[in-house]
Amino acid sequence: MTKNDDVLKLPMQSKALYAFAMDESLLVYSENTQNVYGFEKGNASLFLQIDELICNHSCEEIVEKFHTVDTTIVKQMCDLISGKETADNLEYEPDRKFGTYIKDDLMRRHYQIEDIVFAIHYPSEAFYKRLHPVFEYLYTYSPDGENIISVDFVKNDDLWEVHLNNNLVETAIPEGRLATFIQEKMMTYTYQAQRYLISMHAGSVEKNGNVIIMPAVAESGKTTLTATLIHHGFHLFSDEVTALDYKGYVHPLPFCMNIKEGSWKVLSPMYPSLDNSDIHSRYDGQNIRFLPPLNMHTGKQKASHMIFPKYTPNAKTKLMEITAKEALSKVKEAGYQVQENMNKNKFELILTHLVSLPKYTLVYSNLDEAIAVIDTLLEA
Repeated sequence: MTKNDDVLKLPMQSKALYAFAMDESLLVYSENTQNVYGFEKGNASLFLQIDELICNHSCEEIVEKFHTVDTTIVKQMCDLISGKETADNLEYEPDRKFGTYIKDDLMRRHYQIEDIVFAIHYPSEAFYKRLHPVFEYLYTYSPDGENIISVDFVKNDDLWEVHLNNNLVETAIPEGRLATFIQEKMMTYTYQAQRYLISMHAGSVEKNGNVIIMPAVAESGKTTLTATLIHHGFHLFSDEVTALDYKGYVHPLPFCMNIKEGSWKVLSPMYPSLDNSDIHSRYDGQNIRFLPPLNMHTGKQKASHMIFPKYTPNAKTKLMEITAKEALSKVKEAGYQVQENMNKNKFELILTHLVSLPKYTLVYSNLDEAIAVIDTLLEA
């Protein structure tokens, strides 16, 4: 067996399975389907015992040997170890391609993030006045990025088509949703231009050298907590997507935070400009206001903690440490993407650089208490 930091790699009888012990969890990666299976305590021990028996015993004999254990569980483990998985193969969306930029005579405003330039043509002055403020902090008179993407809007009845480098990417968007749609595309192109190991639906912030990744499902209070942390002296990496590279570094994504209507009243005392910001809509119909990326972190930095926040009305603030199995399940629930599909080497790196971090759930209803708990954690 081999050990990499807190990740213990265990030998398996199956050449398609790779097992890693971490905390109290056994995490098994299948190269056949790219699925990950997690076992804890008794089930972890059971799985390893079945693996030792599978070469010389039938599944029926193994079921009989462990007659006090749920037969369904034993059979599922036998099927997995013997290569008879019932799970579907996981497939990941391919990264977006830049396409070919063709220079034209249209008036374009240029917005640059790192080496990528978005050349937007606004079809009217009203259009410009509504969308430009969202991206104004990225505006440049003299773009010098090597990768240029033209952005064009074409009216289609009462809706809009969006073309990126003359490729149609969306056929029917209401005008009120265009800003959030374009920002999402900008963000995706930016992080996918890097060589990333995994990207997650997660906020990420830094304070005193500590970088916290906060994966969360929708309506968890992630953005409100992130904005509050920034107001209390943390530096912003990203509010919506966090990308981790192959060495465990988080890279900043300098984009506006999308503040949903339910948080306007909470955050406006910290950010008075929210009260006068234009209202835009998201893909799910929710109204949002954009908050420019204040106090941005400059440069990449290694992740140090992972916290899964969950706003729960009237709940007592509680930070609870969780296992590797629970953390992987929560990352999957929040949403993630790997570049060019998963393999065993990438999975081991994800365990080493992400899942091996100190990891917690944070349930809260009071933002001040949540900030205090996080500060105390970082000071320990």
